[in-house]
Amino acid sequence: MAVQSEDKKNRKKKGGLIVGLVALVVAAAAIGAGTYAAFSDTETGPGGTIGAGTLDLEVGAPATNATLFSASNIAPGYVSPTPVSIAVRNSGNVAGTLSHSLSVKGGDGTCPEPESQVSDGCKTAGDLQDYLYVEVTGSPSGATVPKTKLADFVSGQKLPAGGTLGGGKEGTYTLVFSLPAETGNIVQGDTVTLNSTFNLDQVTS
Repeated sequence: MAVQSEDKKNRKKKGGLIVGLVALVVAAAAIGAGTYAAFSDTETGPGGTIGAGTLDLEVGAPATNATLFSASNIAPGYVSPTPVSIAVRNSGNVAGTLSHSLSVKGGDGTCPEPESQVSDGCKTAGDLQDYLYVEVTGSPSGATVPKTKLADFVSGQKLPAGGTLGGGKEGTYTLVFSLPAETGNIVQGDTVTLNSTFNLDQVTS
């Protein structure tokens, strides 16, 4: 009788364990079938605005084109009466790197008799660009260039790089043009047109 009573107790324990397990599964199923969410909170963050800066290059006086070189009736021995100054200014508020390009075009202009008597003296493109010298005595970066024939100066793009111009900053190029005294009749009546383009690109690093 004692053994039989013990078996009944064990069966009851097993039965209770099975019931408990079923109840646990049902509870889990009930959780899955419902809506479950962890704690959460939403707040409005601070607002703000972002405005783009400006990068605005001015060459010479504001809103005008600077004349790089203008002279007439020059002759051997000529030197610029005053250095040619070209001011470049970043009137914006974002720093930029200054660069440039140059081009030159020569012309025969007139062909007076003394020039015509010189070998190849009356070429359509003229000769003045091969005899006129330019010297850079100052630049925004502080670099200078010794006297160089204008044609070589342009082909080699020897105008010094301008470096970085901060917002509201400016720099100046200073140039001196000259025609050596020993230059002969080959340049009589010739002309040169020198063009320049300056670029200001945002500093990105």
